[in-house]
Amino acid sequence: MAIAEDDPLTAADQAIRAQLIVPEQREVFDYWRAKASDGGYPTRADIQPAELRRLLPSLSLIDVMADGGEERLRVRLAGTRLRDYFGVELTGHYLDEYDFGDQTGYWDAAYHEVVRAGRPAQGVIPLTAWNQPGIFQFWLRLPLANEEGRIVMVLGHDAFLQSEKAHALAGKANLRIA
Repeated sequence: MAIAEDDPLTAADQAIRAQLIVPEQREVFDYWRAKASDGGYPTRADIQPAELRRLLPSLSLIDVMADGGEERLRVRLAGTRLRDYFGVELTGHYLDEYDFGDQTGYWDAAYHEVVRAGRPAQGVIPLTAWNQPGIFQFWLRLPLANEEGRIVMVLGHDAFLQSEKAHALAGKANLRIA
């Protein structure tokens, strides 16, 4: 993907894109960047699921909700692959309804960077919180803004790999915030 030299997000974008191991995540990232205008963030209206039809089972949209002054994250849409691996339907539920065990701090830090700092984040983590330690979740989270530029939604892509190759790749990747 070619990024204009005068784009203020060039270095950050290139850094996070270089960390994306899964080709489909590079595709989602490139799509997200192409929808961004003037170095800003894409809005939900900019994201057309039909343009990512092949990736829909692995996509999620997470609303940033203000609940009595406290920020909560509600899953607006979770692809079928997420349900298959997590064993529950996430759509319509708040993320804080689930017990992520010792991974809670990890996910809090990831969403903090995306929502509050407005930066894309990616990483890999074993599905130990979901009793599937042999499966690795390669995840990508991208901010979506409203017309005022405030982050109001997160676009996600998740790939699940189980193999020696996934274990080897997981050793090379971790939480990376651009």
